[in-house]
Amino acid sequence: MTAPDLKSRDCRWIAVPGASDARGNVNFLEFDQKLGFTPKRLFWLHGIAPGQWRGRHGHRESHLVTLVLNGGCKVHLDDGRVKETVTLDDPSRALHIAPYVWHELTDFAPQTVILVIASTHYDEAEYLRDYDAFKREATARTA
Repeated sequence: MTAPDLKSRDCRWIAVPGASDARGNVNFLEFDQKLGFTPKRLFWLHGIAPGQWRGRHGHRESHLVTLVLNGGCKVHLDDGRVKETVTLDDPSRALHIAPYVWHELTDFAPQTVILVIASTHYDEAEYLRDYDAFKREATARTA
């Protein structure tokens, strides 16, 4: 399945290599130039209650590579000028979310598991959790 083009600033799809045979599938990511950064943190989302959301913030510094390990969800992206929604439901395709892109994950299928690879350690100060503050900072960066 072909990934839709992304319009959000500095976001991109990453093809996740893999192989298949009669036993099943294997996919992998190597921490090289394709990823675009050296990972500092991994975290995963799972056991998400029906109707709930995750994310709903932006980052000043962190690059995130997000991929579904099981199930699927919608990812809403907003770079301060363009808003778009994509579906994350293919383990062979990861979504790179750049700094200053507001992101929210919704519409989780049952048993969904999402892995996130981050370029930074956790630091609450680099999160933008207020949408109006995010919009001001994101707009100022492109002015």
